[in-house]
Amino acid sequence: MESIDRIMAHYGFTSRDAENLRLLRPIMERFRERFPIEFYNQIKYFEDTPAFLKDDETIKRHQEGLKVWFMNLFSGEYNNLYLKDLERIGSTHVKINLSAHYVNAAMHFVKWFCGKVLREEISDEKERLFLWGSVEKILDINLDALTSSYIEEERKHYFISQNVESHLIDFARRFSYGLNLFLVLGLVLMGVTVLGLFVYEVTHIFAGDIEKGLLGTLGSLLMLWVVIELVDTEIKHLKGGKFAIKVFIGVALVAVIRKLLVIMLQAEAIEAQFSLIAAIAVLGAVYWLISRIE
Repeated sequence: MESIDRIMAHYGFTSRDAENLRLLRPIMERFRERFPIEFYNQIKYFEDTPAFLKDDETIKRHQEGLKVWFMNLFSGEYNNLYLKDLERIGSTHVKINLSAHYVNAAMHFVKWFCGKVLREEISDEKERLFLWGSVEKILDINLDALTSSYIEEERKHYFISQNVESHLIDFARRFSYGLNLFLVLGLVLMGVTVLGLFVYEVTHIFAGDIEKGLLGTLGSLLMLWVVIELVDTEIKHLKGGKFAIKVFIGVALVAVIRKLLVIMLQAEAIEAQFSLIAAIAVLGAVYWLISRIE
């Protein structure tokens, strides 16, 4: 599956669209209970509906799920977790052998329902059309994600090892996600350790060794900045953001700067200081070039 950022880029979905949908949420909240009722009035005419919605418990559970999905359309937050949820819904449809035709027909009704709400609630035609553009995009993205599950199912008929491959890929994806969570935890623990180091360096100032204390404190603050950047980058990566190479160049740059601060306390290490200054210049140039490219 593609990332949510890539899919949204293909549909021209921007942060402005996300904000438009977030603004519509209070309006759609008033139609939260009405939506599944009208949805069921529509799908009851589908020939296979009784086969999938056999009893009241199943219908009630499905209606609650529809409410959650409907309101998530207007959450304004669309990351890879949102995409995974859509993939789960699509996979469920495939498992119960629901025809893709019904998914498309149901989405057609959702478009009609949302359009009707906008016509009822927003009198200004120009504003209504502007907001409708964002609604149409998110619905198309949802339909894309849901129907992609059917495409994956069709591939199984052409590849003998598809079942093994899909399980292996799913395991690798989950394992990678778990490692990323472990990495975030490790960075948090590192942040706590750096705070402890900062406190330790401050004690040198109160002990009378002001020069060593100030340089050590500055080095600790630089390390804390690195940890913050790494945590922020990893969180963005978990949400589907791009891998930021410049952050790791920044880590190396800060490490060299801190090393220079420590060596500056040693008067005899002049040559080492010049070599570190040269390294800082090179890393700084690389950081600047990568920043421009990104």
